[in-house]
Amino acid sequence: MKKNLKPLIIFIYTFLLAFIIYFFSVSNYEFIGYTIVVGFLFYFLLRLDKTYNFPVYSLWLFIGWVIMHMFGGGLYVKGEKLYALVLINLIGDPFFILRYDRFIHAYCYFAFSILIYYILKKHIKGKDSVLLIFTILSAIGIGLLNEVIEFGMVIFADAGQAVGGYYNTALDVVFNLIGAILGTLFVRKVSNKSQ
Repeated sequence: MKKNLKPLIIFIYTFLLAFIIYFFSVSNYEFIGYTIVVGFLFYFLLRLDKTYNFPVYSLWLFIGWVIMHMFGGGLYVKGEKLYALVLINLIGDPFFILRYDRFIHAYCYFAFSILIYYILKKHIKGKDSVLLIFTILSAIGIGLLNEVIEFGMVIFADAGQAVGGYYNTALDVVFNLIGAILGTLFVRKVSNKSQ
């Protein structure tokens, strides 16, 4: 393990522990579930790092997502979860673009696509375009898995009101794609400069 990852590991697991205690105290079972999933996901990334040697900035981007995700479900602004906050009202009801939720989805898959790029780069040789396409497709595939987890929270944690309906799911997928494309283009540029 990289020595410079130890402070990151201590920080993220302390942060997640604090939030899981908070979510238990307010009976937010949806985010208790998410916190546990994120803890396992970060452990999985650390295991992958031994093989793929992710740039430290990519793990910090992931941590940034974790922090914004937990605040999104745990902080309230004017009586509503931060996730419901409309940042810029470009399109009104029922889309509410750009909500905090949509921004976080784009950011999340921006960060994930960077990690995925470094995994696939080790296995896909040859055309750069193939690597880029598979990075984007893999990132949005993980985004679809995220929507399945959200559906599980609706079933098992009674989170139907919090998660939203069809428009919410469809917009999540759209913003996942936007983030995946931007992240893939960004990492390609950064990766090409470092070669």
